[in-house]
Amino acid sequence: MICDGTCGLEDVRAVLFDFDGTLVRQTIDFAAMRAAVLGLAQGYGVEIDGLARLPALEIVASVAAGLGRESARAYRREAARAIEAIELEAARLAEPFEGVPATLAQLAERGFGVGIVTRNCARAVADVLARHPLTHHVLITRDDTEHVKPDPRHLYQAAAQLGVAVERCLMCGDHPMDVAAGRAAGARTAAVIYAEAAIGRGAFQGLHAPDLLLASVAELARRLPDESARSADAIPSAVELDG
Repeated sequence: MICDGTCGLEDVRAVLFDFDGTLVRQTIDFAAMRAAVLGLAQGYGVEIDGLARLPALEIVASVAAGLGRESARAYRREAARAIEAIELEAARLAEPFEGVPATLAQLAERGFGVGIVTRNCARAVADVLARHPLTHHVLITRDDTEHVKPDPRHLYQAAAQLGVAVERCLMCGDHPMDVAAGRAAGARTAAVIYAEAAIGRGAFQGLHAPDLLLASVAELARRLPDESARSADAIPSAVELDG
């Protein structure tokens, strides 16, 4: 059941945020991304039936698993370039949602750890943050981990770098995949559904039901009680741009 209060978030010490669609507004052409990696797969003689509905990263992993070592390595390189090109194009016009910069800065000031965990490549995220700095303590892109969401190890890595038990983290994202990752990790979860979002409330039911439903990231400023940070251990210093 999704609640409207603090949902037992009194013990939360850190918030892990998804990036695009949650912190920043950017339109990534996922259909083109899938088409690109599927087209490359056909060049390696791979039967692509049944793969088209998977996200691009999962398509790449599935195709590579069925190829020999050298072919898999070459395919991964080509697919990575194709995916990155689409992400970099989207990053050019990306900008934070209203209230996001102030909210992240406020959370850090109140003593909460602030992490960004994203399936995006490091170059695209860096491009956005160079133009629109966002306060954070930890940033883990897909280039920084072997296990991306919905694998909970993406969140474990962020929590470990923050020095916070994952059970005391809140995973906040705009996609059921973010909620699934948070639940699998044992973290609290929040789904953000902006008015313009393509994914509506109906997608966050059953196994994808979050602890908290938000209309914007800015709502977290009032949803997270001050008491959860007052007795916190030291959190690493926040940065506006990951170096």
